[in-house]
Amino acid sequence: MNFNFNTKELLIRHFPFKLGFATEAVAEAVLNGFDDIAVLPTNNELMAVSAIGVPVWDYIDILPSYIEGTGESFSGYKFPRETTLEAVRVKKIVETDVMGRDGSVEELISMDDWQLTIRGLIINYESTDYPEEQVKELQKVCELKTSLLEVCGTFLTMLDIKYFSIHRLVLNPSLGYSNIQSFEIEAKSKIPFIIEP
Repeated sequence: MNFNFNTKELLIRHFPFKLGFATEAVAEAVLNGFDDIAVLPTNNELMAVSAIGVPVWDYIDILPSYIEGTGESFSGYKFPRETTLEAVRVKKIVETDVMGRDGSVEELISMDDWQLTIRGLIINYESTDYPEEQVKELQKVCELKTSLLEVCGTFLTMLDIKYFSIHRLVLNPSLGYSNIQSFEIEAKSKIPFIIEP
């Protein structure tokens, strides 16, 4: 699959030079420098394809594991390919007010875990029936008696997230569609805490 990007068009779309941010002469000088840049084609296959054949670059998989809380083995779970992932990371900062000084003194304690929001759709592509079995499968994943699930995915790997814990599952109504169930999961990245003897 080949990709071709028009850098000049992207710059105009995201940085409106002609709307007062720069004179037209400056804008033309900047933008004309991109006319001779060759776009390198890529023939790499995308990571996955959705159920309706749409190529997607990202995926989220929960890997098989042993659940210490119940002694059961978990066979893993693949989120639907149309799923999106939003990641937010907050710093843990202690703010102290000092008498006679404007503002506050800040002390960085640590980086907090990644707060992850997973949004997606469970779709029954075979009929207009509600996807009951797929929803029950997602529900079982969210009810696992563990706070450490091993995960993999393109975006997760880039953020160095190898484990997460699921905190909340929301099943939103899908108005007008009997064969679709939208969902939202709140999770946090985890680093295994191992006590060595």
